[in-house]
Amino acid sequence: MVDALVEVHRVLAPAGTLVDARPDSRVPAYAERRKPRGFQRFGVVTTSRLEVANDRASDRAIASVVREGLFKRRRRGRFWHLVPFSSLAELRNYLSEHLRFVHRAEWVVDGATRKRHSNDQFVIRRAVRYELLEALRSPRNISPE
Repeated sequence: MVDALVEVHRVLAPAGTLVDARPDSRVPAYAERRKPRGFQRFGVVTTSRLEVANDRASDRAIASVVREGLFKRRRRGRFWHLVPFSSLAELRNYLSEHLRFVHRAEWVVDGATRKRHSNDQFVIRRAVRYELLEALRSPRNISPE
């Protein structure tokens, strides 16, 4: 990934902005039922081990190019992204096929409650982390990891 960031720096104008935005595996995602006013948490969805490792490698790559002087951190933060589903079955199907998440939620409501609301609308609420990086003019030598 460091090589890709070096290439981005090469084609980006000085003081140009690189936006790094990706799911935040440090924060669990939530399976929630839509209510007329708000949401009800039904379960917690964690990130697969492989994707947690990939996210850490991405973090190290960003830190490396900042440390080497290619980019300067300007702003960072987190926002919540909602992935909508028409039913609980659709949400479960999504999880069973998704590569980023483990394939089953850890439910915080009992089976009877899940069954009673199985045809309601649901969402997965997931955190997305972003960072704005400014390209610097004169980078020091960088060695790929």
